[in-house]
Amino acid sequence: MKKGLFIFVSLLTILAVTVSCGSVSHVSSDPLPQSDLDRYAGDHFFKEGIRMYNEEHYDAAMDLMSHSLEYDTASAATCYSLAQYYMSMRDRALAEKYSAKAHDLLMRAVRMEPENYWYRRLLAMSYLRQNNQVQAIEQYEEIAKRFPGRTDVLITLASLYDDAGDYEKELRALERYGRLEDVADELKFQRFVCYLQMGELDSAYYESDNPAEVIELLMTTTRDMIEKAETNLDKMRCRSLLDVVMSFCDVVSAHEPELVEAYTQKSIAYFWMEQNDETMKILAKGLKQVKTDKDRALLYNLRGDYYHTLGDRQKMYADYDSTLIYDPDNISVLNNYAYYLSVENRELERALKMSARTLEAEPLNATYLDTYAWILFKMKRYKEALGYMEKALRYLETDNPEIYEHYGDVLYMCGEKEKALENWHKAVRFNSSSATLDQKIRQERYIE
Repeated sequence: MKKGLFIFVSLLTILAVTVSCGSVSHVSSDPLPQSDLDRYAGDHFFKEGIRMYNEEHYDAAMDLMSHSLEYDTASAATCYSLAQYYMSMRDRALAEKYSAKAHDLLMRAVRMEPENYWYRRLLAMSYLRQNNQVQAIEQYEEIAKRFPGRTDVLITLASLYDDAGDYEKELRALERYGRLEDVADELKFQRFVCYLQMGELDSAYYESDNPAEVIELLMTTTRDMIEKAETNLDKMRCRSLLDVVMSFCDVVSAHEPELVEAYTQKSIAYFWMEQNDETMKILAKGLKQVKTDKDRALLYNLRGDYYHTLGDRQKMYADYDSTLIYDPDNISVLNNYAYYLSVENRELERALKMSARTLEAEPLNATYLDTYAWILFKMKRYKEALGYMEKALRYLETDNPEIYEHYGDVLYMCGEKEKALENWHKAVRFNSSSATLDQKIRQERYIE
């Protein structure tokens, strides 16, 4: 809201007053005694103040408006215009200095003309500048009551209630806005977030048109928020939100037990929190519920990746085998499976065949070319490996330290020691995490 407030105040000009409010208005209730000359002088200074403001002579405009108010104390338009000037000062120190005076002027303007939309709106903004959210909300509610057609006010109210954590009132503001603008369907996501934060997860589910996309978005966003949180309190709040999102996954599963995203995203959250047993349980549950081969392959693939991270190669290979049963052309799994076999120096012929299938699908993929070359390297077919490594480097889109290290290894075995050292050094510059790279450079030779 602060940014929106600044933009609004800085763009709103005194000229708008003349358009929206008409001529200078005087209130007959409790005015100071005035002569015709006083009224004429007040009106003259007011108009001159507007002219100076439009010509960007702001100091002169303020002086003229002040004189206008001295002659015509019952001019709501003058009170408003002078308050507007104080609030739009570019010098923050001066704006702060005159904030109380601007607020008092707006209070006077609203008392004199309670049905003027612009006066009330700027008063509400003044409350926001004072961080008085309660009074700002009261003022916006009054505006919404007096000017029911101003739907922009309802959106502002919804935002203020969201900041205050009053989600029931936010929902009511959104409902009124959606009814007036006939956009109720377009507000489903905002209503979804309200219900989510209220813990009404079934209601949240019915507001989500695409639960799969919503779950993925919420999980990713919440984990990012936790990682970026600077204070322990912020981390705790984000973690609480993550718990709510995970509970929402359970509600989605209850309504749509075959929806794979509820299991994949919840497993990712558990694994991220290092709750490995829960990770495997949710994937096992998903494998019993999903209906398609594609979804089964996705769950086996994900579990295989988890086992790889945990260092359990036997279970990793078993799950990759299961993945390929349900999705034989899964290029990513074929590549990873082949590479891990080559790292262990086992079943190299099988690994080469799997890797060849990835190149049939994507012949210019640098990662797949590197895998194929590395398997050839392990089979001691160094010259062939060199050709594929050089091709991989031609199609490399981003610097990859592992590929440069592999290239150096192949070059060394092909008798090109200097070029090998050059590429090993390049791998270091690109932040390689290799455990043997430093030894290779120091000893100037390939190390298994």
